[in-house]
This record gives sequence, structure tokens and C-alpha cells, in this order.
Amino acid sequence: MPVDTLTPASPLQPLLRKALALHQAGRLAEARAIYEDVLRAHPQHFDALHFLGVIAHQGGDHHAAVKLIDRAIAIFSGNPSAYVNRALALAALGDTAGALTNCSKAAALSPGMAAAWREAVPPLFNCAKALHDGGNLTAALAGYDALLALKPDIAEAHFNRGNALKDLGRYDEAVAAFRRTLALEPDNLEAKRNVFWLHFIQMKDLPLIERLSADIAATLAENDAGALQARKVVTDFRVLHDLEQCAYLLEHGIDNPELRAAHACLQSIYSRCEPNHSETTKLVPISDAEAATLARWRRAPVHLAPAPVKHALNPDNAWAEIETQYFAATPEMVVIDNLLSAEALAEVRKFCLIPTLWRNEYPNQYLGALAEAGFISPLHLQIAAELRQRLPRIFGQHLLEQLWAFKYTSKLGRGINVHADYARVNLNFWVTDDTANRDPASGGLVVYDTPAPLSWGFDEYNRNDSRSIYAFLKDSSAGQRRVPHRCNRAVLFNSRLFHETDLIDFAQGYENRRVNITYLFGRGLGRL
Repeated sequence: MPVDTLTPASPLQPLLRKALALHQAGRLAEARAIYEDVLRAHPQHFDALHFLGVIAHQGGDHHAAVKLIDRAIAIFSGNPSAYVNRALALAALGDTAGALTNCSKAAALSPGMAAAWREAVPPLFNCAKALHDGGNLTAALAGYDALLALKPDIAEAHFNRGNALKDLGRYDEAVAAFRRTLALEPDNLEAKRNVFWLHFIQMKDLPLIERLSADIAATLAENDAGALQARKVVTDFRVLHDLEQCAYLLEHGIDNPELRAAHACLQSIYSRCEPNHSETTKLVPISDAEAATLARWRRAPVHLAPAPVKHALNPDNAWAEIETQYFAATPEMVVIDNLLSAEALAEVRKFCLIPTLWRNEYPNQYLGALAEAGFISPLHLQIAAELRQRLPRIFGQHLLEQLWAFKYTSKLGRGINVHADYARVNLNFWVTDDTANRDPASGGLVVYDTPAPLSWGFDEYNRNDSRSIYAFLKDSSAGQRRVPHRCNRAVLFNSRLFHETDLIDFAQGYENRRVNITYLFGRGLGRL
């Protein structure tokens, strides 16, 4: 607590300076005795009351501290240290709002708070965060502002302030807060992600979106490479995918030393995998040299810029009729064949085959590529923009919240487990050629007609053990609709509906891998 200021006009300054020196040295009993002597002679002495309050707080008697400091402030209300100390006592009592109010008063009295007062920052930061975690965003924001007035270089306070502004829908201010975070911590990955997503959801400043995605992807690739060298194990299904992709790239004229070395390395590793790949993931040990080779390759990604197309969505579709069918269905759902124009489909397909951005590994043996980590281009956002134009009643009011793609091994019992998504509208479409699907009646999506209860939390409807969701669906007598896989077929539905990947039985080979792309629009579960 600040104990470094005395009222300049105090006639007892020499005695108080002695007490203050004892106080700062931690000799609290001796300091208290002097303060009490002063107070007996001068009952309205500001410094004696104030510093006795500080000692009370330091001794754990926070109620007494507040009462003593209140008496001091009643005598003289212009000392910012008194408000800081009162804030600390209130924070110790759990009065976060009161603590931050006093912090704001201190900052208003002295915008350039003295270095000795900075010990007030951690508990007051915790107060602001408690308000934030409790959903009181406006009060939390005021708390962060007060803290930053005390100490402007707290990166975490700028970051949390940005999150509060984001949750309040004040996106431009949130971006400014995250940029301030990055000025203090240039490598703060979460701040970069937030700047990316705040531009992404508004589809604003595409060059910046692409630069940030590439920057995030490079950081994740470095982390991935480092983890690989530390663990020296790889999953068999990732080995197979990466081996197939390396071969595909070399066959199509993409060549560099890292790629060639990785291809040879992956061939050697795959030779040690079980010959009949199963649905049970196996960890394959690798040598230091193999880990170093793969790490160099993962640090040197292959990129692709899709060619421009006039129309992303198929202009020949009856879009108004599709929109009518969606709202007429109970629940809200429609299947759209020939979603993309032929030109857009070809470019999206190439984007799923060439770039080496499939780094997210999932338990059911599929790989993910996320918008924030490279799965983004002008074409991706053009698709989103045209969805809003063609289907304005479905998409027009909602921001684009998420975009990702998943790529699967050729034969799986299941892909993504049953779940619902934290969004209003889900667009899921496939880009793998129909000849790859060995079972034309399957390979797509199963959508249940019973939505996730609004009372359920995210972990319950999205990350839950599938057994509890299946139990709920059974108890609800839920029906289901199986939508078989077709190339360029989309399933558009209310994201609150439970859904899961259908059985997958695709031909072997890199180009035959099932790939689905998902766009999510709008935040939160909506009513059906």
C-alpha cells in the first residue's frame, strides 16, 4: 500500500517521517505507536488516520482500515494515495465495485501515479477481472480504465479491456486495445487472434486478415515443429496424410529441398507403421534426425492464392426458393446442390489439396485447417459475402463467426462426434469428387430434428460425452435426416440442431480424402 506521502503542511512532519521510516521498514508496531500518539494530540490529523488505516489493512483488519481511511478522507479528500489504500482494503473485503471506484478517484486526482503506488495494481486488476468474469462488462471496463490510468503499460489489462469491448460490440475500440497489447507484447498470440477475428467477422480489410492469418499460422507452425522435436513421435494417420500430400505436390511441380527431404523421411517413417491402417491411432517414434527434417518442412509451408472468380456461388440456383424452403422446414434446414460455381469449386478444391496447413489433429483421425491459421483467401470471404446477398433473410443479420475445413482418412466408423454449434446458422459443404465415395448413400451428415436445450452450456452440447447427447436424443424421441455426401452439396441448417458426420468409406489416395468446409454465422444458440 502507498505509504510514501505526507500532508505537506503537517506541523508534526519530523515525527511522522520517523514513523513513516519505521512503517516502510516493516516495523509496524513501532510505527503504529507514533501514529496513535499523534492522533491523541491531534484527533483530526489526516496522515495519522490514513497510515493507521494502512497498518490495519496490513494486519488483516480490513473493516477497521476502511473506517480509519474514511475518517482521513473526510478531513482531506485530495490525497490520491488514500483512495488507492481504501481500494485495496475494499478489494480484500470482496467489494470489487467499490475498490475500482476508489481507484478511479485516485487516477483522476493524479493521472501519473507515483511508482510507489504500483503495488495497488495486482489486487485491483483482480477486481476488474472478477467483474469481467461475472459478466459485468461495463464495470470491468471502468476498472481496466482506472488501472491503466495508474499504470499504462499493463499488457494484460489492455488485453482484457479489449475482450470487454469486444463482448460489448465495440469492435473498433477493441481492436485499438489489442493493438496496444501488441505494442507492449509483440508476440502475444491471443491478441493477434483477436485482431484477426474482429476484422474477419466484419469481413473488413482483407489484406490485413490474410497477413494476420499468415502470421498466426507461422507461429503455430513453429510451435508444431518445436513440439515435434521435443516429443519425437508422430501419429500414423498424420504421417499417411503428409506423405500423400508431399507426393501430390511433387507430382504437380511444386518442389523445394524441405519438401523433398520430408517426402523421403515420411516414406521411411510410414514403412514402420502397421500395414493395415486401423481406426485406432498409433504413435510412431521417430529419430532426432527425422524430427529435425519434418520440423524444417513444417516451418516452410506451401501457400496458394486462388484465382479470382466472377461468381463464387452458382448463379443458376433458385436462391429465393432455397431461402423459402429453409424457413418452411421444421426444423430449419435445406440441402443445396451445386452450391459453388464451377470456377469457385475448382479453386476451393485446389486450396484444400495444395497448401500445407492441415495441422490440427483430432481423436477420430481427421485433420483441421482454421481460418485464423491459413485457411482464408479472398475467395473464402467472397463465398460468405455472396451468401448474404443471395440469402439475405438467413444470413444478412448475422456476422461471419467461424470458418474451417476438415480432412479425413479414407475409412472411418465416424468423423466428428454428435454436437451442436455456438452459432445461429451452419453451412456445411463437401468438395471431394463423388467417384471417391464408395457408399453413395452415406459419407455425408446426419442432422437430428431435436435441438440442444437452451439451458445447456457450451460444454454440454459441443464438447460433451456423446453418450449423454444420444441419451437426450433418445429420451426426446428425436428423428434424424441423413444427407449423403455429394461433391458441391451443402447442408444449411440452424446450428442449434445436433449433427454428426455419417459413416465414411472413401477410396484410398490423397485426392479421394473427404473434405468438408464449414461456415458459421451469428453468435449463440437461437430459438427454432
